[in-house]
Amino acid sequence: MESYIAKYGYIGVFIGTFLEGETTVLLGGIFSKLGYMSIWTVMLYAFAGTFAGDCTFFAIGRFFGKNIIERFDFIRKRVPLANKVIRKYGNFIIFIIRFLVGIRAVILILLGCTNLKMSKFLTFSILNSITWSILISFIGFAFGQVVLVFVSDIKRYESIIVPAVLVLVIVLILIYRHIVKEKEKKAYGNE
Repeated sequence: MESYIAKYGYIGVFIGTFLEGETTVLLGGIFSKLGYMSIWTVMLYAFAGTFAGDCTFFAIGRFFGKNIIERFDFIRKRVPLANKVIRKYGNFIIFIIRFLVGIRAVILILLGCTNLKMSKFLTFSILNSITWSILISFIGFAFGQVVLVFVSDIKRYESIIVPAVLVLVIVLILIYRHIVKEKEKKAYGNE
């Protein structure tokens, strides 16, 4: 398991952060604390993946946004919430976009449809990608410390702990997303 994580873990962090990423970066931080990965390399790959994802979704919005919104029901259902967030937070949304779980891609596509200058978007995207990558990686790293406190000989229990940590993090993310989805239903109904 250790060699698999060391070999493919960073690629997983990059791909995961390109799409959404909280789970993969948290796991990267945990595995860094357990000695399978480097926390600094996790942060680097998390930054690269999130920045590349943000730029990709923004570019999609810039060039194909209106067609995508009309074509995909998933995005069309998220448009009212994304528009509300954009109106409420204005330009600051570019910075906090990375911290909005579940609607990041939609908001980035919508931002791409606006007349927002590319230079402004890139500046804020770099700042939020750095901040987010460091923060989430260290949260995972801190959680790895909790695992080490409770288990003194991690190698002996590796086959139990690694899957348990994976399941726990995924369950927590799913619960959080369920809560967000329920709040959306209450706010906007079943559009």
